[in-house]
Amino acid sequence: MTTLKNTFIAIFFIALFSTPAFSQDYLDKDKRFMKLTEVSTDKTYGFEQKNPIKIGSDDKAIGAYLNSLKTADGDRIHIGDMQFNYKKNEGLTQVVLTFEQKKEKITLYFSAAEFEQPKAIAGFLFKTVDDLPKVILFPADSVLKVTPCTTTMYSVDDFLVREKLGEKPKPATNPTFAGGPDELKKYFAAHPLTDPKATQMIFRVSIAFVVTCDGKAGNFEIVTNGKGDMATYANQVLAIVNKMPQKWQAATVDGKPVDCYQVLSFTADSGQLDSVSSR
Repeated sequence: MTTLKNTFIAIFFIALFSTPAFSQDYLDKDKRFMKLTEVSTDKTYGFEQKNPIKIGSDDKAIGAYLNSLKTADGDRIHIGDMQFNYKKNEGLTQVVLTFEQKKEKITLYFSAAEFEQPKAIAGFLFKTVDDLPKVILFPADSVLKVTPCTTTMYSVDDFLVREKLGEKPKPATNPTFAGGPDELKKYFAAHPLTDPKATQMIFRVSIAFVVTCDGKAGNFEIVTNGKGDMATYANQVLAIVNKMPQKWQAATVDGKPVDCYQVLSFTADSGQLDSVSSR
């Protein structure tokens, strides 16, 4: 009898204090786009504090929800320009939406403490798998290949290169472009991005590559992490880097030329790539 009583108390304690398990489906493995299946017919849903979107998770799920919304009139929601006003009011998160064409703003309310299968808010649509950004890669077999002179590979001091390609010894002098940084910038200034979407963006991308002991550059690889459109734009930069002039001078160790990884870091602004630096 005592054992049964203790078991009942334990079950009651677990039921009273356990956190509810929330389950939400996503359209992608990175959980950037929430899977929505219907539009709410309640015009107060999400628009009023008393009827929040019960997201049942942390604030990252809010971003995935917003990524999955589509406007009925085709206007674009500027996720980057959104004002995430995390004003906690009785457990609610308030988010202000802005748009590309309309000047109006929309305020939505989310509750992370509760969960009901989220719906698209009234007046909006939701994205499906077909709406997800498709990454367009620069073909791997089009990347200029070079063969290192030896099996010993050095690398400039760059954390992205270390993270992507592993720890390697540093040379005494890094690979340099003949004519210096200004000469390198001239090439990229003359070869901007032409993708209409890319010309409306500001983003960073870094590309690592090998400069062999005899000054040949190749084996180009993106070392920044981008997803969706950002990954596509990075591949467009890769295509331009792949065709840059072969005017590199090898790194040195003890006065002798060696094989070494170099990295070019770009801040692409309105399609322009002349804001570029190397190690």
